[in-house]
Amino acid sequence: RGIRSLVTDISYLDPQEGIRFRGKTIPETFAALPKAAGSAYPTVESFWYFLLTGEVPTQAQVDEVVAEWKTRQNVPSYVFDAIRALPRDSHPMVMLSVGIMALQKDSKFAAFYNSGKFNKMIAWESVYEDASDIVARIPIIAAFIYNLKYKGDKQIAIDPKLDMGANFAHMIGQGKEYQDVARMYFILHSDHESGNVSAHTTHLVHSALSDPYYAYSAGLNGLAGPLHGLANQEVLGWIMEFQKKLNGAEPTKENVTKALWDTLNAG
Repeated sequence: RGIRSLVTDISYLDPQEGIRFRGKTIPETFAALPKAAGSAYPTVESFWYFLLTGEVPTQAQVDEVVAEWKTRQNVPSYVFDAIRALPRDSHPMVMLSVGIMALQKDSKFAAFYNSGKFNKMIAWESVYEDASDIVARIPIIAAFIYNLKYKGDKQIAIDPKLDMGANFAHMIGQGKEYQDVARMYFILHSDHESGNVSAHTTHLVHSALSDPYYAYSAGLNGLAGPLHGLANQEVLGWIMEFQKKLNGAEPTKENVTKALWDTLNAG
């Protein structure tokens, strides 16, 4: 900590204050962005525009991104076949990584590189195309995996009227209330200064000119580690274990404090 190893304009993670996106705190970001219809929360699409440009989009610009992602979100059936071919007890992150790799043959960056006309000065354009395709498709694949593993493979079709966060909530069988949870969760986890394991990995892998599908899949594999993304799962497991120990009793400052010290003292 405190040693500058990379520079990014997109976000800054302060150990005390928390994260700033393009200079704005989380509350400032949520207040500034256009809101989803009938919601107090912004859409993921408006946040994507804000991260890329540094400018708060108009509603018309947000609508443009929403419409564009609709054209990119179709996932070929062979991706679902590849995931279904895995053992059903595979970890969801294994399935997600395989799903992203199965899409790799669609890489516009790889096609540009192999075209014989590759030019580093404009290569960012095909990287942007791949990144946009991946971002639009990830919620579709993630919802499929969730339903495959936890809902007896009962799949729910895309609702073409909904924005990304709301559509993800819809596809995993959640009601309107969860739409805002999904929007908020995707926004909060979108960019953390680029120095964490998964973001750093994508930079490293793509620096060899591996296309974004290889890079994103590698990033997901880093994210699966218990000191990174898997920590979310570990925390949920800890909470569920704590609830069991309470045996119906209400959590209090005293018993929560004791549980935390028991965990720390256990090493």
